[in-house]
Amino acid sequence: MPTLRKASSTKSLPPTVTPVTDATITTLPNGLELIIREDHAHPLVSVQVWIKAGSLQEEQHAGAGIAHCVEHMLFKGTGKRTPAQISQGIQALGGYVNAYTSFNRTVYWIDGLAEHADGYLDILADMVQNSKLDGEELTREMDVIRREMAMDHDDPGSTIQHLLQSTAFRQHPLRHPIIGHREVFDQLTREDIAGFVRRHYVPNNAFIVIVGDVDTAATIKSVTALFGGWKRRAFEPVQLPFEPRQQGTRFAAKNFATELTRVAFAWQIPGDSHADKPALDVLAFLLGSGRSSRLYQELREKQALAHWVWAGAWCAPECGLFSVEAECDPADSAKLRESMKAVIEKMRTTGPNRAELEKAVRATLSSQVRTLSTVKGQAGSIGHGWLLAGSLEYQQRFLSGIRSLTPELVRDAARRYLLPENISTVIVGPDVEAQGDAAEGRQPTRAEIHHFKLKNGLTLLVGENPRLPLVSLRANFLAGVPAETDLSAGVTQISAQMMLKGTKRRATAAIASELENLGGQLNCGADAHRFIVGADVMLGDEAQALDLVSDLILNPSLPQTSLADVKKRQIASILEEQEDPLTVALRKARREIFAGQPFHRTGLGSEETVAALKLADCRDMIRASLTTHNGVISVFGAVKAAEVKKQVEKAFAKLPKGPRHATHSRTYHASSKPGAWTEHLDKEQAVIVVGFRTVGLEDRDVHALNLIDEACSDMGSRLFNRIREELGLAYYVGAQNFAAMGAGAFYFYVGTDPKKVKLAEKELMAQINDLAANGLTADEIDRARVTWRSSWLRSQQGNPGMADNLAWNEINGLGWDHFQKLPGIMADISSKEIQRMAAKYFGEKKAFIVRVLPK
Repeated sequence: MPTLRKASSTKSLPPTVTPVTDATITTLPNGLELIIREDHAHPLVSVQVWIKAGSLQEEQHAGAGIAHCVEHMLFKGTGKRTPAQISQGIQALGGYVNAYTSFNRTVYWIDGLAEHADGYLDILADMVQNSKLDGEELTREMDVIRREMAMDHDDPGSTIQHLLQSTAFRQHPLRHPIIGHREVFDQLTREDIAGFVRRHYVPNNAFIVIVGDVDTAATIKSVTALFGGWKRRAFEPVQLPFEPRQQGTRFAAKNFATELTRVAFAWQIPGDSHADKPALDVLAFLLGSGRSSRLYQELREKQALAHWVWAGAWCAPECGLFSVEAECDPADSAKLRESMKAVIEKMRTTGPNRAELEKAVRATLSSQVRTLSTVKGQAGSIGHGWLLAGSLEYQQRFLSGIRSLTPELVRDAARRYLLPENISTVIVGPDVEAQGDAAEGRQPTRAEIHHFKLKNGLTLLVGENPRLPLVSLRANFLAGVPAETDLSAGVTQISAQMMLKGTKRRATAAIASELENLGGQLNCGADAHRFIVGADVMLGDEAQALDLVSDLILNPSLPQTSLADVKKRQIASILEEQEDPLTVALRKARREIFAGQPFHRTGLGSEETVAALKLADCRDMIRASLTTHNGVISVFGAVKAAEVKKQVEKAFAKLPKGPRHATHSRTYHASSKPGAWTEHLDKEQAVIVVGFRTVGLEDRDVHALNLIDEACSDMGSRLFNRIREELGLAYYVGAQNFAAMGAGAFYFYVGTDPKKVKLAEKELMAQINDLAANGLTADEIDRARVTWRSSWLRSQQGNPGMADNLAWNEINGLGWDHFQKLPGIMADISSKEIQRMAAKYFGEKKAFIVRVLPK
């Protein structure tokens, strides 16, 4: 019989930061450990199988990525289940399955309905104990992993991370990427894969975590029946090499075909369970997490050198890295590095002030504990602590360590580890290897964009961008809120999901796996204005992606059997929105501002309208929307425009002819009047939203409103500094500009203590009235322009973003080249124009005020 013991717990933290410790631990006779926590808040469960082997345990195959390869192979069939039966069996039970490989673990997990926990256990038990490791499947899967490697190498973020690891570590296997090196990976054989499984996939090197609406005794019985026959084998843990302490600085640079340069610094730090880890995590937050962090404020807001910054302390059990990363224009790289070092040195010299530290501690605690709101997050937290320390109290002790920090402790950690003489510096960007800083003055080249009107009336946009072997395809068709009615609200999103349920040539499973098997992605959805069907693939796979996308658009089967499930998921999303006080307040303000207009609805629709939708409604929306003059196809990547034109003309030759939706070509005039409304939720916080009717995205005024949005939305804004920091009246405060076709709204919002509602509303309105009277200051406008420019640049970095940009602007009538004109438009907006816009749209007499209060 398994041994059963109840985990002990120490003095708990306050309720808002209490980690999970009330789980039951069971050890089966074969050494397999089972951790169960009953959580009956929802009829859900997370079932996770943890194997204590990742990329650090590859021994003679270090750097091959064998652990990651095994993770893939366990989904490729067992003695009694084919790959399709594994995925379809889980889907039939309402589960969602996935897995991940890290440095010291491989985790297989299924989230779903608690009533099917035994079914999930049965499938996972079969996968980890009886995987066939079929030779033909392995050959195919290794090709998929090679494509993942290629995509990894084509991503500047992954490239700089791998370069940082190989520079900072010399002996420890942390120097290798988890996915492996292609040259070593290509040498793997089936016997190597099988040997790794025999060595590490044993019950005495694994444990199971189950959290959810389950009965402990019954679950132990089920696990014993399914995993009890898993035979224990002799197992000796891998002895990892000792990493010598770094003596001196290190530097590495890698050329990368990109328009921006990435810079990263790193220092060796001790492992995850070291006593200094809480201080290092908070130090990382202070330096590079969020808009109020020191690096963000200095490098981005004050000096405008960086487009974004980040800092983090990540570790294996034995050792890790403290890293700081930033992205900039190539010409600014040298100055950026100097400024980064200056910010870090100031932290080493003086440390944080107490208010700064308290903010960082609150945010770090909140981030750590937020994961405990779901059964998956609880299971992951339990598993991490058990793997690292063999204790359910690990996270509790970690959080206690964070709460006990002082400015001196954080400063001392910075002095102890962030030594200038032991820094590793890596740079990824254009020509950084050969020319160093001189190369950073080079101006980036832009992709050439072609505009075609095809014979059948369909618009095609092609961006020739040869710098990376990647291709993104987007098909956009006007639909959404303007094309719906009060009775059919939500039908566009329902129809988009139904399109994934099969075509005349493809079954649902084939649609889901076709591009994933190539290392690509398929996207099918909808927003307030349109249907969106797209694909992101490697060069060479674009023809197959185009065939799949056109098949979904031209030949959807729309099976009646799938409609109820699709509607159920959308209703769940609607109900989830109703649990968030801010969303409830924004939705209410939207309904009042746009009363009598289409945009009083959202793309999700309502619970009532979605429940009443019929298959005929989906067919009608698809038939009316997926037509020639109502659509735009955009392709961006390593392609030739002339070839793409021929392919698209052929693929969409049978697309029905039809006009542009007339509903998307009007300006809406609302008759609703400003006022105040109060809603009640069974929540502890209060939210105030103050909304104003503005203009649609086609109006020039929207650009000034976007700058006001930028100026009022971050941690350096007047709203944040006055209402949250100075007066302590808010949990959060900000602004949001909403611009649709023919209609718009601007929202100011604040989340506060119910006891402070009146004061918070009064101060928020005072700030809005001041804005209406005086506009923004010159400093606020300058910061807003820098923030906007950073977002504008970042949206153009990848093929997916550019394909979306082209299609969005073209289909909304702004023209595909609108995004190129935006910098000039934003630069022309003067302080007087901003003041005029603020006075035109804002002010107490024009306000739609919504208060969401506790019941």
